[in-house]
Amino acid sequence: MGRSASIVVGIPKLGSNVYRVVSSLLVAGWSYDDHGHISYLPVGDRGDFDWQWAELDRWPEVAAVIKRKESGGELVGVSLVYEDTGSGGEFLLNPSDDSLLVSLTINMRDVQGVSGIVDFTWYIERFIPAVLRVGLSIEYLKCSQL
Repeated sequence: MGRSASIVVGIPKLGSNVYRVVSSLLVAGWSYDDHGHISYLPVGDRGDFDWQWAELDRWPEVAAVIKRKESGGELVGVSLVYEDTGSGGEFLLNPSDDSLLVSLTINMRDVQGVSGIVDFTWYIERFIPAVLRVGLSIEYLKCSQL
């Protein structure tokens, strides 16, 4: 059985700022290049998690999907990896409860010298500043490893 890990962040007023947060993550060094393609949730997914894939040059179309999902109050999902580390996961931005769930599924990072323990700090240091940069605050943060 494999392990799983996630980080949940409460972000008041996320609902109307989803696209701004995604854009800020990209500026902060996160990339939508998930093994040569973009992975995202389509409009109308409604919790089915029917991930779609698009070529990297289709980002403007995927960005339009994110904006449309935001305006419709839908859960926005996009896979992101940090710079050339190849580490990341699925970023699920939920406008209905103002939360960001980061499911750490891509090249999960462990605490240096301690195999099997996720280095949550590594992830938090790389995405929280992007959230704060758009003028939002953090209400809570929960890390989980199973």
